[in-house]
Amino acid sequence: MSATAYTPAIVPTPTALRTTIAYTAVYVIWGSTYLVIKLVSQHGAFVMAAARFLVAGVLLLAIARWQGVLRRTDFTTRSWTHAAIVGACLMLLGNGGVAIATGTIDSGIVALMTAITPLWLVGFDGLMHRSHRQSKWVWLGIALGFAGVAVLKLDSIGDTNAVSTAGVFVMLVATLGWALGSVWSKRPGGAHSPVTATAMQMLAGGAVLAVASIPKELAFHDEWTLLAHNPPTLTTLWQWSYLVVLGSLCGFTAYIWLLRNQPAVRVATYAYVNPVVAILLGWLLLSEPIGMRTIYASALMLGGVGVIQLARGRKMLSFRAPISAE
Repeated sequence: MSATAYTPAIVPTPTALRTTIAYTAVYVIWGSTYLVIKLVSQHGAFVMAAARFLVAGVLLLAIARWQGVLRRTDFTTRSWTHAAIVGACLMLLGNGGVAIATGTIDSGIVALMTAITPLWLVGFDGLMHRSHRQSKWVWLGIALGFAGVAVLKLDSIGDTNAVSTAGVFVMLVATLGWALGSVWSKRPGGAHSPVTATAMQMLAGGAVLAVASIPKELAFHDEWTLLAHNPPTLTTLWQWSYLVVLGSLCGFTAYIWLLRNQPAVRVATYAYVNPVVAILLGWLLLSEPIGMRTIYASALMLGGVGVIQLARGRKMLSFRAPISAE
């Protein structure tokens, strides 16, 4: 370490207006991305997602260079391997799974199911720290969360709209992938700057999505063939741009800023607001029904996450919970 004395910088107190704008961005923008993903994915789920993250990654690199946090030493084999693992989990399994699931499940239900991600994180925490015994409240939260998933498949609760079994399974894999990526992103080996690290993860994840679209195309003809027969319209391009600029860039920037300037417990409330926003937008714009099944499942899943959050406190909140448009 250098012998030079370090004088901490004076950090200005964030204004109420800026804080309100940041929360609005995380609440509304991220909550709305599920609906937009559903619309854009009709032209090829993996292809459109790959293009989105590749473009967003390049833009983030430009932002990192403009901020002066881009270093040549960040681009090593180790850091790219780290970014590829995280990108594959978050972008391919996580966001790719969301894109696929929206083809068979209402966008609001997809957003709701992302709330079970903390349940996987609890399991990973138990595997990595076997000495940490989970309390009965944590186990109650886990039980409530997965009971909410089970409710989605019940047929005798006054809701005749069946939920696709395949879609539910894909979302279980997607939330598992997002949890894995969140855990791995905490490991050393990535770029020193969060902006640079995220840009590399988006670029690597976009590349993995592009490669994965090839076997998916060969098996189902629903990627490049779908894109050729159903090319994006001007409206679709505007929707895709919304995901790139507002979802991936503005939403992520607001989220990082809030984590640095607000209590983690307060920032984590987006895990509860996003599904509500997605369900309401799906009902308003796509006429997706809100039946008793959705209400019961919402109460169980969000209640389970709430119990875990209260039981584990700030420790659990160090992870990024639901799958977002990051």
